[in-house]
Amino acid sequence: MNYPQIIILNGCRGAGKTSLARALQELLPQQYLNFSLDSFLQTLPASDLTSLQTAQPVQRQGHDLAQLVRAYHYALPGLLQAGCCVILDHAWCERIQKRELLTELAGYRCLLIGVHCDLAVLVEREAVRKDCPIGMAAWEYERVHQDMSYDLEINTMGISPEDNANNIYKYIQDGCILNAAIDSLENLIMLG
Repeated sequence: MNYPQIIILNGCRGAGKTSLARALQELLPQQYLNFSLDSFLQTLPASDLTSLQTAQPVQRQGHDLAQLVRAYHYALPGLLQAGCCVILDHAWCERIQKRELLTELAGYRCLLIGVHCDLAVLVEREAVRKDCPIGMAAWEYERVHQDMSYDLEINTMGISPEDNANNIYKYIQDGCILNAAIDSLENLIMLG
């Protein structure tokens, strides 16, 4: 079976992407690294991370969030070139970041999955999380799936991460067609 080299879970914060990524890691017979932007940001000094999570300005000289996101995107081809398979879970909301990510992944077998969840549930989950500012769910909800095509779309409402992971695995076993990353990139280039 020809597994995707990279599985992208794109959806709002709180939609269940990380739980789904962990379930996929356990289910898939091939080893996948879960390389999320959140895990990448864990390498920051703790006070800088806390500032980001609470929408406070980072006071440390040299901080540039856009630069960190670019570094995250640029690190991915290195992992793939080394032979690692990767699951990404993040909410790509900015057109330029979507284009940058998909450009870095051009030429790799990429399964692009849209992860959906109702806004009311996202807002409810956001209220109990401590790793994002209030209002982020509504902001992401309006942007995360814009200009994107998906190979597969799932809804996490009332479906366990394990059941969704099984659905994704079945899609892979059935010989999934991996066109969405290329289609999305072409669309994003056309949009400028």
